[in-house]
Amino acid sequence: MRPRKVLILSYYFAPTPSAGAVRMGALVKYLPPEGWQTTVLTPRHQGQRPETADIVETDDADMAVTVKRILGLDSGAALKDLVAGDAKAPGTGLRLKARLIDTLKGLVAFPDTNRGWISIATESARVATAEQSFDLVLTTSPPPSAHVAGRRIKTGSDLPWVADLRDLWSDDRFSTAPGWRRAIDRRHEQRTLCRADALVTVSEPLAEELRTLHPGVPTHTVLNGFDPDLVNPGEPLPNVFTITHTGTYHQGRRDPSLLFEAAGNLIRRGRLPRDRFRIRLFVKHEPWLLTMAEGHGVADLIDLVPWGSHDDAVRAQRRSHALLLLHWGGPREAGVVTAKVFEYLAARRPILVLGGGPGALRDLLDDTGGGLQIASVESLEDQLSAWWEEFERTGTIAWEGHPERIERYSHVRMAREFAAVFESVTGP
Repeated sequence: MRPRKVLILSYYFAPTPSAGAVRMGALVKYLPPEGWQTTVLTPRHQGQRPETADIVETDDADMAVTVKRILGLDSGAALKDLVAGDAKAPGTGLRLKARLIDTLKGLVAFPDTNRGWISIATESARVATAEQSFDLVLTTSPPPSAHVAGRRIKTGSDLPWVADLRDLWSDDRFSTAPGWRRAIDRRHEQRTLCRADALVTVSEPLAEELRTLHPGVPTHTVLNGFDPDLVNPGEPLPNVFTITHTGTYHQGRRDPSLLFEAAGNLIRRGRLPRDRFRIRLFVKHEPWLLTMAEGHGVADLIDLVPWGSHDDAVRAQRRSHALLLLHWGGPREAGVVTAKVFEYLAARRPILVLGGGPGALRDLLDDTGGGLQIASVESLEDQLSAWWEEFERTGTIAWEGHPERIERYSHVRMAREFAAVFESVTGP
């Protein structure tokens, strides 16, 4: 029997350092042993592509560039970060700018700022499916434009179609779109995804929301994972107590203010030395982080590292005493399990989750022993003090994870579960 073939539409793919690129890169690497060959259709990017991947590169048309140009903003930074700027706290001016951006995006960016890629991806997929035989199409979001292209491909080719939603579409937790726009998005999502043969998302609570919105489409949970080839072999740690964050930020929701406050308090009390404690933050365009640190008197402890390659981030994780993960903790984030936590598990360093309450992320930490979750400054001060005492006594911080349980969350498992979903719509 010949290996079956899946055409993957992914706006983000290596060398782009994003969760979507990692998730789809894992399928390219680990689906073939499950009987599925992969071809990735993605916009052209600078940098080194995986040598083993079959990639169809396309042009791109990102409307975010147009929105930024109209508003006179930096074209190289994310809109959410441009709104935050370098302000200490969101004020009236920032709220007005954010409202203007949201209104402009709501009017011209439908379903998202990558809408220009829909026709490009659809035509490229038409050519690809004419040149070779595929058994299935997989689209992944964000951006949702990939799914709009997926519906068009489904209509034109009648190939089975699976839609993977790493974040929800119209119910995206971090959307700042006005209510009228979210209502339009919901109707568009229902019209688009009703043609899918199956839906996939990253946690069971999110899957339940999708089942409610799309009751006629089978919906599956496939957690993210880590690459077993990237498990920390035991790299040496620095002689300065270092906490590292290599994820994303959302000022006012997902930011390190709690850590800055606790560290500042401990330093002022003499319980943490300035010269042997560092907070290393990988950043894209977040100048407000340094302003926030200055407000807590810890700016001299912060190392802002410009985002480079994914390998750089993995290396930094391995060479840190603890790894920082930021969790908003809003009432609708119980089902959010950021892909970064699995990468951290592979680093085999203690994970410090700030914010949030019960939910899928805490369940994962409890199951693996990979870290702990803290929501108050007092508890964080106690934990940092305990870690510092351990570091001063032993020169390290013990990792208490359970490797045999963590192994269940690898990319090998993720690819196997995707293959099972594929087979549910194509037949064994």
